[in-house]
Amino acid sequence: MFKKILSLFKSQPELANQITASASSLPSTAPIPTRMVRSRRKAKSDGDWTRQPEEPSTAQQLYGLPGEYKVLNDLLVANSKSRSGYSSIDHVVIGPRGIFVIETRNLTTGEIRGGRREANWTVSSSRIKMYNPLMQHRAHVEAIQAHLGDYKRVRLVSMVTFTNRCRISVDPAVRYVNSDELIIYDHELVETILRKTERLETEVPETLYKEQDIQAIYNMLSAVNSTDPQIRADHMEKAKGIK
Repeated sequence: MFKKILSLFKSQPELANQITASASSLPSTAPIPTRMVRSRRKAKSDGDWTRQPEEPSTAQQLYGLPGEYKVLNDLLVANSKSRSGYSSIDHVVIGPRGIFVIETRNLTTGEIRGGRREANWTVSSSRIKMYNPLMQHRAHVEAIQAHLGDYKRVRLVSMVTFTNRCRISVDPAVRYVNSDELIIYDHELVETILRKTERLETEVPETLYKEQDIQAIYNMLSAVNSTDPQIRADHMEKAKGIK
């Protein structure tokens, strides 16, 4: 077959030129990143895969915020109250009206039920109860506050995100932006930060952090972030033991 195609190109050079010209006219824009995923239908063979667009990570979403916001990812800061001696914070966003401390949960299925003041929540897809993520996340928020120096009075907002593949059926009070403790879907994150910022502007219009303030807070938190591989590895081992 290959020899026949090759002989066809040799005998009709104008056809080869047309194909080459057509290929060069294709757009050079890079395609949207994709990942290979199993079809939701039962696979008939090992080759039953479909191609779907890659979902943006939380960090990628946060970098879509307006320029006045500063973003820090994967922080490990000292915390004397923690049994491991450190607190691991997924994301911190420093904005003109406050700081957003964010934890991402990768639960992919089930209905999450629980009240704001209940210690344990339930997940319909599992018999194991979940410790109230807001209560657990408070330690992370306090760890960030402890490292703010002269900015300790800044408003801190606790946010815990879940994937939209599960269902959130929790206390409605933590689903509205008037709360400083929020449970939301991951795709709502950027919109919620912007809406919460508008809310804070209405509540305390005199509290506005300028660019130099936001940069100062960013620098402080960057300075206390431990990047030592051994410290991080030790923390992970101790955290597993605590769980």
